[in-house]
Amino acid sequence: MSIKYKVVGCSNPKGAEGVDYACNRAYSEQSLTPVQIVQAIERDTTCTRADIVAVVSAMGMHLREHLLAGQMCDLKDGVTDLGIIEANVKSKCFAQSVIPTDAFDPGTYIKGVGIRWRQSPKLKRAIANAKFQNVKSSLYPVQ
Repeated sequence: MSIKYKVVGCSNPKGAEGVDYACNRAYSEQSLTPVQIVQAIERDTTCTRADIVAVVSAMGMHLREHLLAGQMCDLKDGVTDLGIIEANVKSKCFAQSVIPTDAFDPGTYIKGVGIRWRQSPKLKRAIANAKFQNVKSSLYPVQ
C-alpha cells in the first residue's frame, strides 16, 4: 500500500509577491464510512456486525465522556496501538501581573478547544515507512 499525494498550490512561505508556490498534500479519493469500517472488521474477525457496532459506539461515547472529564485516553497500550488522545485548550497569552487581581478571569482568554492526537510509536513507524504514489492534479498532470 502507498500513501497517495497530489501537487497543489499553496501560499508563499516568505510573502514575496509574483511567485506561485506548490506543495505535496496527502490525497484521499473517498472517506471511509463507519459502515465500511464495521464491514472490514467483520471480515477480519469472528465478531458479528451487531457486536462491532456496539463496541465502536461505546468507544466513541467513552472517548467523549473521558475527554470532557479532562482525562487523557491512552490507546497505545498494545491493544489498539493508536496513541494518546487528549483535549487541547487554545488560549491567548496574558500578562502574569494581572493574575492576582480580583477582576481577573482566565477563562476569558480561552479561544477554543481542540483534540490532540499523539500517534503511538508503532503507528508512527508504519506511516513513516510508507511508499508514496503521485496522483494527477491540475498543477502536475503527469502520472
